[in-house]
Amino acid sequence: MADDNNTVDRSNTNFPYDPTLWAAYLFAVLYGIALLWQLGQAIRYKTGYMWVMLVACSLEVLGFGLRVESIKKITTLWPIVISQTGVIVAPAFLAAQDYMIIGRIMSYVGKEYGYINHTRITKIFVAADIAAILTQASGGSMLSGADGDMNQMKVGQKILLGGLALQVITFGIFAFVAIAFDVRSSRSPTLRPFHNEMRGMRKLWIAFYVSSVLITARSIFRTVEFAEIKFQTTDDDPVGYLLNHEWPMYVFDAIPVLISILFFAWWHPGYWLPAKKGLRIDGTWEEIPGRRRFICCGRRKPAKKGPDMATVPNSTIALAPMSV
Repeated sequence: MADDNNTVDRSNTNFPYDPTLWAAYLFAVLYGIALLWQLGQAIRYKTGYMWVMLVACSLEVLGFGLRVESIKKITTLWPIVISQTGVIVAPAFLAAQDYMIIGRIMSYVGKEYGYINHTRITKIFVAADIAAILTQASGGSMLSGADGDMNQMKVGQKILLGGLALQVITFGIFAFVAIAFDVRSSRSPTLRPFHNEMRGMRKLWIAFYVSSVLITARSIFRTVEFAEIKFQTTDDDPVGYLLNHEWPMYVFDAIPVLISILFFAWWHPGYWLPAKKGLRIDGTWEEIPGRRRFICCGRRKPAKKGPDMATVPNSTIALAPMSV
């Protein structure tokens, strides 16, 4: 991938370097494949709650697709603004999907193993993630669309850094809560009869840990990238090594996010988790709080209790296939 080219005046172009067209094409195609894979899995397992993952994939496809357009029309502003905004905010949607997946694992395995109720965890962290998404989107669009306006660049930089910092802190706190639940549930003697089911949960936990590390590393990279930007008083273009070189964006952003998406496509939650939230690993149904008993089409029917698992052999439990 090309870096700086001192023979070309790039003061009025979208990039401070010679962008690589084939790389933009490649990742637009790869993310398109990931989107179709996730969509097929969501339809196959009827996992409507995975819509957040589909939004993240779509934003990446949009981001790299318009990156191709911004390279071809290197002096046109609108493609790079939308492209940068999509690529910047997409991982925040992945973080929100992680919150929802772990919330469903907690509901399935048993809320008693968590220090905080899983429904409250999902609401709190998804709300914080939405705030991070909106902040990053506004800051990224301001920075990309500044068009030489120094004051707008500085404001956009601060807003974007605030959104990235919020995402890193929020995800770090959530990871601690999730790890605590994983440790407590994996050590519980009560869950030992459900060995096959817990093996399935282990695959989802591994996918979550991989996703957590990659998303956090990517967020740290973006934070460092925008924090090191310096605005020269004699030049409209911001200066920073990570900003002025193309390869870090692909190595520390595009590739980690793609791997995170592919992990949850290969080990899809719908394979091990029930499609309807509330069904527990022992066959019983979690009691639904009063304010959650209503849906758009009327009052939700009360959940039926499953069979008494104390009297049912473990070999007859077939809530979901447990091996691939």
